[in-house]
Amino acid sequence: MPVSTSHHKLAITRANELWSRIVYGLIIALAVWAVTRTLWPVLWFAAVVAVQFLDHWLAAPMRRNEVYVQTRGREVAYLATFALNTAVYSSISVLCWLVGGLEGHLFAILIPIGGLLNVALQAQSSPKLMLAGCLPHAAYLVILPLLSILFEATANPLGMAFVMIGGLLYLIHLAVAVRRNGKASLDLNVALKLAKQERLRAEQANQAKSEFLTVMSHEIRTPLNGVLGMAQAMAAEELPERQAERLEVVRQSGEVLLTLLNDLLDISKIEAAKLDLEKGLVDLPEIASHAQAAFAPLAAAKGVSMKVWVADAAKDLRQGDPMRVRQILFNLIGNAVKFTESGRITARVTSTGDEVVIEVADTGPGIAPEVVSTLFERFTQADASNARRYGGSGLGLSIARGLARLMGGDISVHSALGHGSTFTARMRLPPSGEQRPAAPAPEAAAAPVAAVPADASPGEEAGGELRILAAEDNATNRLVLKTLLEQMGLSATFVENGREAVDAWRASRWDVILMDIQMPEMDGVTATREIRRAEAEQGLPRTPIIALTANAMAHQVAEYTAAGMDGLSPKPIQLPNLLATLQSVLASGEAAAGEAAA
Repeated sequence: MPVSTSHHKLAITRANELWSRIVYGLIIALAVWAVTRTLWPVLWFAAVVAVQFLDHWLAAPMRRNEVYVQTRGREVAYLATFALNTAVYSSISVLCWLVGGLEGHLFAILIPIGGLLNVALQAQSSPKLMLAGCLPHAAYLVILPLLSILFEATANPLGMAFVMIGGLLYLIHLAVAVRRNGKASLDLNVALKLAKQERLRAEQANQAKSEFLTVMSHEIRTPLNGVLGMAQAMAAEELPERQAERLEVVRQSGEVLLTLLNDLLDISKIEAAKLDLEKGLVDLPEIASHAQAAFAPLAAAKGVSMKVWVADAAKDLRQGDPMRVRQILFNLIGNAVKFTESGRITARVTSTGDEVVIEVADTGPGIAPEVVSTLFERFTQADASNARRYGGSGLGLSIARGLARLMGGDISVHSALGHGSTFTARMRLPPSGEQRPAAPAPEAAAAPVAAVPADASPGEEAGGELRILAAEDNATNRLVLKTLLEQMGLSATFVENGREAVDAWRASRWDVILMDIQMPEMDGVTATREIRRAEAEQGLPRTPIIALTANAMAHQVAEYTAAGMDGLSPKPIQLPNLLATLQSVLASGEAAAGEAAA
């Protein structure tokens, strides 16, 4: 049984054009009736409609199945119907030729010529279909002059033979054109198939790259967590001045490495269209204030004045991703501070409707015109020489532009050598309609986390107020977390994977669980789901669970929340962030317990 996709494609095309062919038939019938005033055009139109719907009915199975498997009998029936369809459609040309005079001759020739062209273009992918559809039209084109020779006494046989030769030449030219078009279509299909394969390979390579970067991110952040974590722990102790200076170099170098790692992951996700923007509230005045606090001292150290200004229209809360808006503003101001040696830096945040505009102008050296066009490309800097004065990976502006475009905007630059630069970022951040929450009263602030004896064990009640279970498979990370907790006057019981965490939770009561995500035997998300399931089945109070992980993208955080986690403190662990997360989660737990008791 033959298998044909060409039948499917032709059936779809003809179904889409069914009513067009009927309308054309009606126009032809009316035109011929106006000339002949006979019943034949009406009968012809009725026959056209009948064979058109017969063709439509027989082709129904072909339309439903892209790869159509048909019997020989059905194939022969469809080919015969297709030939009958074209034969009936062009049969009106005989009447036009015999009774229409010179005008009728011209009209009669145009009908099969148009039919030939239409069928040849539609059915060229199937030789059988094209032959069945073209033969009736071609026969009319050749036979019409012969009718004059046989039935018209005044006909000029030589002239009619000349018309027949013209018809044959048209058929030859049409056959050559169809052959060339078929070859071009075949070449195009081959090229499209190759392009599709190449795109698939590129997508697979991009996916592999993203997966590789995700794995490498986790592997790099593990030792980096040890470096920065221990640097924090040592900085909290009294050190000789020389050792404190060296430790600060270690800390700053680790933070630069972390920034570079984050940039590489961001640019990779932007390129792969996998960077998701969070839906939150953007407080532009707050972000601007943080930028002023962060960069003004650095600018002042160079003798450069800096001011971040927010227009009244931009002071209301906006819908968007606050972290990414902050990233754009900090990148533009950071570049201005880096390259400006004297003068001033001015950052203005304005708004018109949904659009927010961040404009950062500096009095730096400016950018050459030939460099501006490549400024937003990856790993590109205004000074790419080996002896360049300024560091950096050349990823910041590329990431900032990618983020702005994800927010429905873009970043542009206006600059000239010796006259400074102005970077303008535009983003769609619609007003949220919400009011800025009032600052909490001092007495409403979360109470400090209480201490717990260092020798508390899973099976015993801790002598202090807080019992912490920490699940972490990496020895370095366990040491870092233990050290940081001890500096807060806390201790924890450590387990090395999710299964041990579930077992420890079953064996004793815990005030909070610090849960790594990627662990052997059972990961943190699965362990959390298991604990929440058991709590629900046994009617146990909810144990707060905080994720400790370097995987903190929006979709990952959503997964942790859906599993039942109450908070997240990203790695490398920052002590203030960890403390704030602990306080927030514990305060929420106490509030929930109070409501349940009430």
